[in-house]
Amino acid sequence: MKNVLKYHYVNVLDSLKVHLAQLQPYFDKVKKTTFSYLLRLAIVTVLIMVVLWVVKSTWLHFTNRKLFLVSPATFTFETPDWVTDRFIEKIRNIHGLKITYNIFEKDLTKKIADVYEKSSLVSQVASVQRKLPNMIKIKLELRRPIAIVKRKSDEYLIDKECVRLIRDLYKFPEKEGDQIYIVDNSRLKVPGYGEKWNDMSIEEGVNLLNYLKYNKIDELFKIATIDVSHIDRRKKNGRSDIILWTKNGTMIKWGSQPSPENLHELSNYEKLQNLLSVANEEGTDLSNLEYVDVRWKTPIAKRNNIQ
Repeated sequence: MKNVLKYHYVNVLDSLKVHLAQLQPYFDKVKKTTFSYLLRLAIVTVLIMVVLWVVKSTWLHFTNRKLFLVSPATFTFETPDWVTDRFIEKIRNIHGLKITYNIFEKDLTKKIADVYEKSSLVSQVASVQRKLPNMIKIKLELRRPIAIVKRKSDEYLIDKECVRLIRDLYKFPEKEGDQIYIVDNSRLKVPGYGEKWNDMSIEEGVNLLNYLKYNKIDELFKIATIDVSHIDRRKKNGRSDIILWTKNGTMIKWGSQPSPENLHELSNYEKLQNLLSVANEEGTDLSNLEYVDVRWKTPIAKRNNIQ
């Protein structure tokens, strides 16, 4: 039995050797082809790397020339006529800008936009565009003066979002315009430049002024002052929370904003319609009136005493 197994084992082994010998030319061919392919792949890879290195070196050499360096001094802005030259100089040298940039720098417009968005002079960055070879064009929504907060003898310039502005950076009032005061006598802390007023009275006064400006009522009636010094201190004698004063001295008793505590308070729209109805009879200068009270469904107007 042992000899039989040995005999079969030898036969199988001889058969495998014969088959391997027959396949050897195929294996040699595959080996030769694989080696040739790998050699070609290595050569192509090296060539690609060399080409990329040459291209990159050429690009860096080309773009690093002084021609493509840009500095804040070359930034171009669409500045309005209500800012001063000092404002323009200040906006070109915002804290956080580098001395120079390469016009081809990665994420360059985003980096510059991020710096301007943090500035207290800017309300919003509209766009930042590269302009070859070495200019950056920037469109900004600037903070624009809307009124002057007056506390006794102190005055503070503010914008439509109640942010305090630096007075000598702006031409206020603007051409053919009159400055509007928001009179307040609270003792809350005055914010720093670029900071928002944390004062409900001033905020309500600014919100009302924004509404009046949107409807061009400030110009139509020549509003000169918005007195918010009595907000939240309504008197029994009927003193209005907010009082408007026209340029010729007519008082407009405006009241307060509708709220859960003042459910019967008319809306700004209703008060505006009341004011317009009085102006339709008396004229928009209201010069013949001592005051107009628009807080009620039917407005009240008192004429000046004629001696």
